[in-house]
Amino acid sequence: MTTRLLRLCLGAAALFAALPLRAQSIAKRVEAILARRELAHAMAGVEFYDLAAGKAVYRLNGDKFFVPASTTKLLSVGTALELLGPEYRFHTRVYRTGPLAGDGTLEGDLVLVASGDPNLSGRLRDDGTLAFRDEDHSYAGEAVDGDPLLVIRELAGKIAAKGVKRIHGRVIVDASLFRGGDPEGGTGVVISPIVVNDNVIDVLVTPGASAGAPATVSVSPFTSYFRLTATVTTGAAGSAVEGRFSSDVASPDGSHDVTLSGSIPAGGKPRLVPWVVPDPVRFAEVVLAEALQERGIVAAAPAPNASADLKTLAASYTDANLVAEHVSPPLGEAAKVVLKVSQNLHASMLPRVVGAVVGKKPDPQAGFDLEREFLAKAGLDLGSASQGDGAGAVAKFTPDF
Repeated sequence: MTTRLLRLCLGAAALFAALPLRAQSIAKRVEAILARRELAHAMAGVEFYDLAAGKAVYRLNGDKFFVPASTTKLLSVGTALELLGPEYRFHTRVYRTGPLAGDGTLEGDLVLVASGDPNLSGRLRDDGTLAFRDEDHSYAGEAVDGDPLLVIRELAGKIAAKGVKRIHGRVIVDASLFRGGDPEGGTGVVISPIVVNDNVIDVLVTPGASAGAPATVSVSPFTSYFRLTATVTTGAAGSAVEGRFSSDVASPDGSHDVTLSGSIPAGGKPRLVPWVVPDPVRFAEVVLAEALQERGIVAAAPAPNASADLKTLAASYTDANLVAEHVSPPLGEAAKVVLKVSQNLHASMLPRVVGAVVGKKPDPQAGFDLEREFLAKAGLDLGSASQGDGAGAVAKFTPDF
């Protein structure tokens, strides 16, 4: 298992080096590429490694630091697979904090304990796999088919099946697994142990029948947490797509009134504009309460900014008080989403999950400390790397690394 990360990091270079390069040397090929006009002011770091020979066969600026960007995800995923295991599964559990009466009244709170599962979304398929699009919706690409609140609604169904009909308390999300609240560097999506629909709301804009007509706008998931006013018009055919959230006003109840402005060309394809959820915990509390209401359960999210004593609540996290649970697909399946679409939020979460689960510490640094230990055991030179996040926005590696 300790060689998995090395295989991940070096596999691409080995494949490239194995291409037919008999006509000219690797050095000449690299020089030809770097001689291109558009790279006149660029600085490149390159290294080709022969796995069979166990040595580098070509280096250019091998000891210089470069921003590795999303190749950093190989380290985050490799460490998680090694320390958690490819069969690791996230367990998202819901507990009651009080007794459940015979008439279905819960005298207490309902608490969803976030497990760091990044796929509480519509990605889940019946066969246990996770769906994805090559260009992810968090990058304004495409959303996967299906209900973005699939898992939340399944949890609500399980709670209803337990006989809960009304909650004389609050619907709370406990996101204390690790410290979050900061945006990841690529898309600005907020990192949190609770992730519903990748912590974005998908706004799909479709052009009208002709230039000047209002565009059609749909929201997914539809929730009272997000109220949209759209002033998007249909532009001339072939015109540029312009879409931005021109206003975002937080209401006293924690919900948001948002305005989307811009234009979309007539005859063009629908465009997705992702709205980043600023408070993942509040968002999850609202959509869970709404899913319970859909099941006929009287429930409400807590008042905005109401503080919950999570340590006191944790005393209720027992098997006897468990009312619902979602078990994720294996981590090996989740890793495909991270690497196939370069999912920044998921990659950013992995070191924090490792730190919380393996290191038993909520501080994000705990995961990076464990990663460094693993990389050192794998024989990598830690003096040739600096990493401050899981996705690659804050990292520098040398080609030698």
